[in-house]
Amino acid sequence: MRFIHTADIHIGMENYGYLDPVSGLHTRIQDFLTAFDRLIDYTVDPKHAIDLVIFSGDAYKTRTPTPTQQREFAKRIMTVTRHGIPVVLLIGNHDTPNTEAKANTLDIYTTMNIPQVHVIRKPEVITVQGLQIVGLPWLQRTDFEQIPSILQTLYDTVSPKLPAVTCVHASVEGAMFGSERAFTLGKDMVIPLQLLQHPKISYVALGHIHKRQILSKNPPVLYSGSIERVDFGEEKEDKSFEVVEIGKDRVATHRPISTKPRPFVSISLEISPNDLNPMDTIMKEIRKRNVEQAIVKVRVSVSPEQAGDIEVEKIRTSLDQAFLIAGITKEIIRPDRMRLKDLAVKELSPLEMLKAYLKAKSYDESKITQLVKFATRLMEEQ
Repeated sequence: MRFIHTADIHIGMENYGYLDPVSGLHTRIQDFLTAFDRLIDYTVDPKHAIDLVIFSGDAYKTRTPTPTQQREFAKRIMTVTRHGIPVVLLIGNHDTPNTEAKANTLDIYTTMNIPQVHVIRKPEVITVQGLQIVGLPWLQRTDFEQIPSILQTLYDTVSPKLPAVTCVHASVEGAMFGSERAFTLGKDMVIPLQLLQHPKISYVALGHIHKRQILSKNPPVLYSGSIERVDFGEEKEDKSFEVVEIGKDRVATHRPISTKPRPFVSISLEISPNDLNPMDTIMKEIRKRNVEQAIVKVRVSVSPEQAGDIEVEKIRTSLDQAFLIAGITKEIIRPDRMRLKDLAVKELSPLEMLKAYLKAKSYDESKITQLVKFATRLMEEQ
């Protein structure tokens, strides 16, 4: 058995882009669809012999995707099923409506009874292509305390005669959160890892957290991660889907396949106050980086004296190979001013203030005495 494990496609993400006048789609939506297409192309290629696709939740960015977003997702799902490859769709939190009476974003596939598409919207065990799938979709807080008993009931129904995997959309103990925490996770309830490590289960396909990570090796418990970068917090993360193979011994092996996501490049440098040619320094740093078709931001820290030397338009021109310039920030670093703590400065004479300042600067007493003498002489001459 060889299958694809993916999750968190999030069609509808529109940060760091613009409206494409030709297609009418936001360019970032196109990025996510392009990544999705790479997954689809790999899946339907006969040489890879994929038996099944397991999607662990969150097809769209919002619970109310536009008709265009729904069409684009459906086109790709139907491409897979037309090649005779079943697809299992688990409901994630972004697929779940605010009220129980409303349909979720994937219910249309159940309603139309589309062949080869299986939607898991409640905890259950289904069998597809000879593989048992223990499905645990996103649950509300009111149901969370029942997860141990829910999972045990599901495990009890798993037959030892067929291989089995678990598919879950949730936060699991031990996972490292990525930049999606601010807009996705909030105060999630966390499932103990040991609840997912069951002897009948060969693999656990997780969704919900965008950073690919392996939480356990026996059996493999892992988040496949999202298929496209969301922001600069994911700049150093590759994005991928997982190819999983279960052998006759029921042991699962897996490996990631990159979706070649849009590069994010942040260039940050602090110019030395002694640098006589700050623009040369900035240009050299930019030339070191591959910004072709990347989303780029630049932050330059300079002293007040150097601020006028920074040519923002020249920096922008040097980034003409970038897909999008997310921002060019010029940050002025002002030296910390010394404060004479615990002294009533207004009550001090100029010479007393000078002496206090020199002490704060850790001058030795002989030097302080000499400097105060010079200062006294200058004041007397005035």
